[in-house]
Amino acid sequence: MLEAHLDTASVMDTTLATDTEPATALEKSGLTPRDYQLALFHQALRSNSIVMLETGTGKTLVAVMLIEWFAQRAAAGSGRRKVRVFLNNTVALVHQQARVIGDNTAQTVHAYVGAMGLDEWDETAWTRTWARADVLVMTHQVLLNALRSGHARISDIDLLVFDEAHHARGSHPYMLIMREFYDHCAPNDRPHIFGMTASPLNAHQSAQASVHHLQASLDASMCTVDLTADQSSRSKQIAGSDQAAGPSAVCYEYALPPAFAPTPLTTALEAACGSAKVVVRGLRTAPVILALLGPFGVDQMWLYYLRQWHRAAALRPAPSRNAVASALPDATAADDPLLDIAYLKSALELARAHCGALLDAVSDNEQMLATETVVHPVPQLRALGLHRRPWADVRAQLSPQVNRLLGILLQWRDRPTELRGIVFVGRRITVVLLAYVVTLIAEFDFVRADVLLGAALKQSGSIDRPIRSGSVRTANQLTLADFADGRLNLVFATQVAEEGVDIQPCNLVIRFDMPKTATSMIQSRGRARMPGSQFIVMVPQVDPELKQSLDVPASAAPLASEEVLSAMDADASELIVPESQVTGESQTLPEHQGSYTDYLRLVRLEDCLRDWCRAEALVNPTTTTDSTNIIVSSGPAHQEYGRMHYNLRIDDSPSTELEEMWVEQGDKQGRIYTIVSTQARITYMSAVPTVHSYVQHLPQDQLCKLQPIFDFEQVAQPKQPTVSQTKKTKKAKIPTHNALFRCTITLPSNAAVRRVAGPLMPNKRLAKQAAAYRAAKKLHQLGAIDDNLSPIADPEDEADQAANKDTNAKPTEPNAKPASRKVKGARSSTDTYDIAVAPAFVQPKALTQPDMESGEMAAKYSPRTWHLYLLSLHHPSTDSPSQIVFASAHRMPADISVPLFVNQFNAAIEPRDTSATIFRPKYLGSQVLDQAQFDILAQFSSKIFTRMIFMMLTWNELEVGSLLAPLNAEGTGIDFEFAQSCFDDRSIVYQDSTTDYSSLVGTLIMDALDHGRVKIVEQVCDTIDIYSDLRAYHSKKASSDLLENPQPDGMDSDDGCMVAKKKQKGAKTRLSVKTMAKWTDVKRINRIRPAREIATGVPLFKVRNISLVYNYLTIVPQSILSSAYVEDAQETSNAAKVATGAAFPDGLYTSPFFCAREPMDSATIANLSLLPAFFMRLNQLLLAYEVKKKLALPVQVQTVREAITSSSANTDVCYERLETLGDSVLKYIASVMLFVAYPDAHEGILTTRRGRIICNANLFDLSTRFKLPPYIISQTFVKRDVRLPGRGWHRMPFIPAKWICMSPFFKALSSTESSNTETSEDAKSLGDADLTVPKKQLPTEPIVVGTTRMLSEKTVADIIESLLGASVCDGGINGALAAARALGVVDNGWTCWSSFASVWRSNMAARKRKMVQLSNMRTETIAATTESQEANDLLQEMKLDQSDVLFGLDLSVSNPQPGSVALQHKSDSAGLSDMATAQIEDTLGYTFNDRALLVEALTHCSSLDVTSSSYQRLEFLGDAVLDFFLTKRYYDHQPPLNPHRMTLVKHVAASNDLFAIVLVCNGLQKHVCHGSVTVRDAIHDYELRLKHARKVWSQRHSNEEKDHREDSATMERPAKSRRTSSSSEKSSIDIYSDLPPEVWDAVRAPKVLGDILESLVGAVFVDSGMSHETAKSVYERVLSPFLDRFVDSGKLSLHPVIQTLLVCQGWGCDAVSWENGTDSNPLEYTNRYVCHVVAHGQRISTSTGDSPRHAKYNAANALLTAIGASAPNALDGDLNAVHNLSADKATSGKPGETALDKLLKPICTCAERRLAEAEQRAAAEEKKKRMEIEQNNTSGGIADAEDTTLATDVKMSDNIEEGELV
Repeated sequence: MLEAHLDTASVMDTTLATDTEPATALEKSGLTPRDYQLALFHQALRSNSIVMLETGTGKTLVAVMLIEWFAQRAAAGSGRRKVRVFLNNTVALVHQQARVIGDNTAQTVHAYVGAMGLDEWDETAWTRTWARADVLVMTHQVLLNALRSGHARISDIDLLVFDEAHHARGSHPYMLIMREFYDHCAPNDRPHIFGMTASPLNAHQSAQASVHHLQASLDASMCTVDLTADQSSRSKQIAGSDQAAGPSAVCYEYALPPAFAPTPLTTALEAACGSAKVVVRGLRTAPVILALLGPFGVDQMWLYYLRQWHRAAALRPAPSRNAVASALPDATAADDPLLDIAYLKSALELARAHCGALLDAVSDNEQMLATETVVHPVPQLRALGLHRRPWADVRAQLSPQVNRLLGILLQWRDRPTELRGIVFVGRRITVVLLAYVVTLIAEFDFVRADVLLGAALKQSGSIDRPIRSGSVRTANQLTLADFADGRLNLVFATQVAEEGVDIQPCNLVIRFDMPKTATSMIQSRGRARMPGSQFIVMVPQVDPELKQSLDVPASAAPLASEEVLSAMDADASELIVPESQVTGESQTLPEHQGSYTDYLRLVRLEDCLRDWCRAEALVNPTTTTDSTNIIVSSGPAHQEYGRMHYNLRIDDSPSTELEEMWVEQGDKQGRIYTIVSTQARITYMSAVPTVHSYVQHLPQDQLCKLQPIFDFEQVAQPKQPTVSQTKKTKKAKIPTHNALFRCTITLPSNAAVRRVAGPLMPNKRLAKQAAAYRAAKKLHQLGAIDDNLSPIADPEDEADQAANKDTNAKPTEPNAKPASRKVKGARSSTDTYDIAVAPAFVQPKALTQPDMESGEMAAKYSPRTWHLYLLSLHHPSTDSPSQIVFASAHRMPADISVPLFVNQFNAAIEPRDTSATIFRPKYLGSQVLDQAQFDILAQFSSKIFTRMIFMMLTWNELEVGSLLAPLNAEGTGIDFEFAQSCFDDRSIVYQDSTTDYSSLVGTLIMDALDHGRVKIVEQVCDTIDIYSDLRAYHSKKASSDLLENPQPDGMDSDDGCMVAKKKQKGAKTRLSVKTMAKWTDVKRINRIRPAREIATGVPLFKVRNISLVYNYLTIVPQSILSSAYVEDAQETSNAAKVATGAAFPDGLYTSPFFCAREPMDSATIANLSLLPAFFMRLNQLLLAYEVKKKLALPVQVQTVREAITSSSANTDVCYERLETLGDSVLKYIASVMLFVAYPDAHEGILTTRRGRIICNANLFDLSTRFKLPPYIISQTFVKRDVRLPGRGWHRMPFIPAKWICMSPFFKALSSTESSNTETSEDAKSLGDADLTVPKKQLPTEPIVVGTTRMLSEKTVADIIESLLGASVCDGGINGALAAARALGVVDNGWTCWSSFASVWRSNMAARKRKMVQLSNMRTETIAATTESQEANDLLQEMKLDQSDVLFGLDLSVSNPQPGSVALQHKSDSAGLSDMATAQIEDTLGYTFNDRALLVEALTHCSSLDVTSSSYQRLEFLGDAVLDFFLTKRYYDHQPPLNPHRMTLVKHVAASNDLFAIVLVCNGLQKHVCHGSVTVRDAIHDYELRLKHARKVWSQRHSNEEKDHREDSATMERPAKSRRTSSSSEKSSIDIYSDLPPEVWDAVRAPKVLGDILESLVGAVFVDSGMSHETAKSVYERVLSPFLDRFVDSGKLSLHPVIQTLLVCQGWGCDAVSWENGTDSNPLEYTNRYVCHVVAHGQRISTSTGDSPRHAKYNAANALLTAIGASAPNALDGDLNAVHNLSADKATSGKPGETALDKLLKPICTCAERRLAEAEQRAAAEEKKKRMEIEQNNTSGGIADAEDTTLATDVKMSDNIEEGELV
């Protein structure tokens, strides 16, 4: 196998040599490399290569040339597209190298780092990335993860570049990429390898071994520039590259530090705060800092730690919501956050006492800005600069090493602009402290320093952060930018700055601490790139005798001369260390410090590398055409090292090489688990992160962070056989080890696998990897991780994700703002939908017949059968009912009952009767109607409706589906004769000038002046005629309009003010018309006005409108009903009163010339006024019947009508209550179905799937799929839109005057006007063939209303939920399941509720059999790359014990397979004692059949008990069960609650805090099984706070009140459902005594407690066989009594936040919002969250709390208290009462002004805004109507200008309905 890897170079040589010549490629790229770079480029093309050059010599340029060459070759080829990948080991390098490659090539370059969320990418995203980019620059981990998950293929890469290639060791991702993927790729598909490094040396290996190891790791040859060249030659090669021959190196000695005594601040902090975590950490670090920096540095360390401690306290979450928790007596733990704050306050006081203002030096300072020439860019250091002290004052408190560093820096004081230095330090804390020290010394005011730190390991818990604010990465980027621009001239850095950071202007590098490796020294030296740079290494003082004996290499940096050191220490004699700071002990060298000898060792190691290079040059000389010597190492040593170390476990420790051979033979060789579909692989190295990723994606709460637990077992080493290593080598005996290790992984209780034991391994790391490998493999086999090794979120959601994914989104921009799009199922998404017509009113399709005139085929009415129904209509104001026949095209259902609210208008009944009156049509049979009969009945129907709604109806004979007809004398059919003749007499009342009209008083007439409205004649006015001055004539009051479309209580129209203004304007117009004769001109009926001599003296009639009510569909509010029924004498508007001295009182008048007798009496008209509401309700019921029939719902028709009626219909019912109930039903059914169908899915997957089922988008799709939108009842009752049922009836916009009354005074049109007239065909259809009307007044088409309407998609989606709610009301839970099946919510397989239990048992048995099969696998398949005896031996050895894998499930099955054994046998009660089990069952009132479910219901996900699963699945189920019970509870509440109140109360009743109170009061919290200290402390803290709240409440009330409360509300437990015990005979105990009302708002509970109550209900539900009734009995026993006492008993008040919104909205302000923040003082820990109530940008209330929710609650309470608002009861309180605020007499300047008025009046502009919007809407509507009139006038010809203007003015100003122009 190894030979294939080593022969890759020759294969690739041949391939590359036949392609484009390198010179041609370079000419195309436009690059200008140096000679040695070109030579290295040629060598890299020949084979895989690793270029070794010092930092700054242009390695990256060689890589850029290779990238360009491969890109050009790929463009010229026709094979599979491949990309170039450039790997880096840091994020900063990724962006840096991407810019370099992009600037120097013509390729598309994309950069990728882990922070872009690449772990969430799927294969599609990676495919797009591969397709769009030519070069991918990324971190090594990104590529490794993509390869492991199968999202990327290494065969799709043609060039793979490794930057800083010397990291390819151990378990570094570079090494893993090569071993896991490169080695297993076909040789012809492998990418070309190019590595770059400054030094391949390793601290644990020789130079030769380091080079060979790196070459074998990357399968590449090492090459470099000829190091044997002299210095001048080398300088010539790199001339012009901004790189000098190299920095001058020198070593500076410093004296060993004295034994400083601890500082006073250290002693004080240890005494006062020694238990605080930060102080403990500081005490551990202080001795090191004391020796390294001195006492001054230690004090700066304390100040730094205190600042970080202070900052961390400000960001820490609050532990509790109640401020009283800070006073609890048991808060004594060192990790208590409240005690931690107390320690912090004490430490800050001590620090201020010892260090003064240094602690508080923060942010900018104007004095500093005014005095400094160059401002320091770091605010904190800029502020510290104000407190500088002379060096002499602190020199004695600094260590000699620091003083030596300061002396070196002081040499730059005379040339500060030239200083660009980096000081490399080993420790993070030392880096920060050195920056502080330099900033605080006055002599170094020319130094502007900052720090560069690497990212600390999470497990280290380090608080050593950069001085700048923000993340470490951001701070480093700002520091590098400031250093490059000259704003900083000195940087203190850790090893993070040694490699990969491009710092061009650096000219000084100081190694404050000795480099640990030769590579570190070489790389740090390479940072100095400017000419004349210095490289300084600080070493402890060397003993003179040792100095003489040392063999110093020639390449080593010389020690600084005594003269230089003496000059620095000229004032050393003044250095006097105070005796108090010296302990008297001898000088010691810190353990972490290196010596001069260590430095020489590193130099010799570098010399060894140089000598080896010379030897390689002699053995394998390579010379290019330009005479540049290239050293290439690819001899036998490289191949031999590869054979010895190729497949071994990767480890830098040399002591493990023999163990690697054993691991190779014993277990590791070829153990790769490959998934065929994606080529994703699980290896020993990748298994651990795979397991961790799976665990991190499991559902977990805030109280615990789940992670796998690795336990190790040490066993004796068995005797090992002799194993052949290779055929060509001798047999090597596997060494004997003292012990072997087995690792056992325990996963959380909600994982698919609970415990996995691995094989025996020689060390713990291998044992951990082997166990993780088995665990990851089992997780994939169980389906817990997908084929890309990602945790399963929802395997069935992949198609949906692919469908919804934006294919145009760039994968490189994961944080880009998504494009706005329409959200399916949202309220804001609307569309137009048809309005369904009941099938009973749809005519059969007409047959086509030849037309008599044209001969063309056309559809015509043909005789057909109509179904007749007798309607008996009785208005409460009449003595007897009226009967009329109703004909429909099809027969209606027999059980149709039409409810109308008519009794509410009966003034004789007190109190008002609001019950519905049921009208039932009586079926009379069927009858065939021919064309003539149809026309008669159509005319009759139109005339009846004309008298009802004063509008003319026309019809389409092919679409009409309903007709009205008079009943014959026999009462069995239609009286056609009466129908044809009843309305024939339309002669005007006027007969002659001598007629006595007194007999007409009390009779009915039709008034042509008022659109044919039927009126009652009250008085004959003999003294006035049509020419009399009646300026108050025809004034009217729109009383009937109030009853036409009443609004519910509390609902005001936005346009109310505009309507009032419009009516006033109309009244003024009527006052301007003085006579009735003039009014006939206005009304356009002057053509029937007689001559003046005839009309003079003919009296007028004072008339009264018949008060007709049309909307009987709902209950009219009492206030509107009272205002509508007024005396006729008071109907005249105040704005239209007659002038002083008028002869007659105000009223309505007409003339005998303009009215005709009405054949119907007032009682008949009143009875028939029920028809519009009857027909609308009948149509609604038939639509509901059709929905019921279509879906086969087990629901009553009336309930279906409620379910499909939206709130916009403004009728007696609305679906919102049913929708609220149906939402819980849907959640309930979906949860049970998912729980049963997916027994392996954890709660996160179940929640995702349930969300996809119950989301509005899915419900909208279901509703449209079943075509439900047309059946939704959304139209409100409007008189002008009233029709007979069906499509064929339409309204005309006018009623011809001659159709109302036939006048002998009708004036014929002149010849000029005749051209502008036409005969109305519609009038002909009404039986008046001789009627002509002006053409300009006749629209071309009738007004068609009610065919379509706009609906929001949320309304369409809500219908599904409301139908489910209706089903559960009428059909119970089984009816709801049937409805869910009919609506497509669940599959058809769920035929009844009992099917859930049977399927659950079947699925559990199948799950057990599957796991038994997996557990009985004796061996594991080994994917060996070659056949070998070792692989066969290993296959025989890998026999795993059956106890190695535990699934957390009792795997005993009823019919076990042969040889199968259950994995575990656990007792019924597992971790619960019999006593605890009995107590729980007694509390629940239920005995468990399977007590394992009880244990599971009490097991938190942090539990380490592998015999039980987490409660999360049961909590998922129990949450839905309780949600349904609670919703049904408040749906059935009496009096009925509106949807808003239902939601408010259920939100409280189903809250986690309320459930927690019930659980704790019943004592169930003590049985919770968990493995987290955080969970334990949270539960204990909650118990203490609840106990404290009860104690305070008890003390606040007198004993009498307490006794009265206990007597009236003592709780009795209901009887248990399945078991009895002696405890039931005991006296009941009030477990809720002294419990404050609404305590759930005062004491916040941890989520785990509420979850446990839900999981217990879920466990009972499952154990009882999914019994709905059993779960309900537990709910009624445990939860219902608490609700009866504390929620439903009137103690639940309206939530302050909701009340605040209602108060402000009731006042008229709807611009109220909330603004959250934090207290400016971080030490205010308990209540440090701040919330402001904001109105129009002004804060009107502020409060604090220990959480944002609590602060919001308190802010609302504060506002309500300030304005004096009392909260009503949430269940049945009057919500309008929140507006009744008492006047603030003490402070109010105006009488009756409230505190809320004072707050909102100065700032609120909502009323003005609403008025302006209403005026704009009214203006737009008026403009639209004017345009319609102008369009009609234009279509009919040129009209008389004066008449047109007058008619238009009257129409618009008088608010006359469209169509009043006659």
